[in-house]
Amino acid sequence: MDEQEAEESQASEAENSERFVILFRHGIAEEKSTDKPDDDRALTREGNARMKQNARGLAAVFPKAEALYSSPLVRAIQTGLWVTKGYRKKLRLQTIEALRHEKDPAEVIELVRGLKERRIILVGHEPHLSRTMAEWTGMGSTDLELKKGGCYGLRVPDDGPAVLEWILPPRILRKLE
Repeated sequence: MDEQEAEESQASEAENSERFVILFRHGIAEEKSTDKPDDDRALTREGNARMKQNARGLAAVFPKAEALYSSPLVRAIQTGLWVTKGYRKKLRLQTIEALRHEKDPAEVIELVRGLKERRIILVGHEPHLSRTMAEWTGMGSTDLELKKGGCYGLRVPDDGPAVLEWILPPRILRKLE
C-alpha cells in the first residue's frame, strides 16, 4: 500500500467513526395566540415558500443525508416535509419527542448516538437546538441563536465532543438552491 492509499484508508476510517448532524430550525410560523395550542401552530405562507427554497439549499450543501427526524409540532413537521421534497423524497420523515422545545438536549444526543445512520438532519426549535449544539460541543452556554430556517452543521465523533463546522443562516441556504 503506497502513502496515498494509506491516507485515503485513514480518511475513510475517520469518516466511518463519526457522524455529521444538521440541526435545522423550522420556518416562519403563525403567531402565538390563546385560540390555538402552540403544538398546532403551522407555517405561514411565507414560511412555506422559504422552507421550499431552504430545503433545496440544504440538499445542495448536504447531499448525502441518510435520515430525517423532526419534532412532533406541526411547524417542524411541515418544515421536515419540505426537506423531504428538497431531497426528492429520498428521505423519510420520522418524528421524535426528544426534539420538542422543552426537552433536555441530552435526550437528542443520546438518541443520535444510538442511530445507525451517519448523516442526519434534525428539525426542531429554538432555543432547544442552540442548547443542544452548545452541550454537544462542550461550549456550555452560548449566545448563538438560529434564525427560522437556519441550521448548524456538527461533526460528531463516536467518542468526545462534537465540532461545530458551520452555521448557515436562511438567506444563505436560499442562495444555494
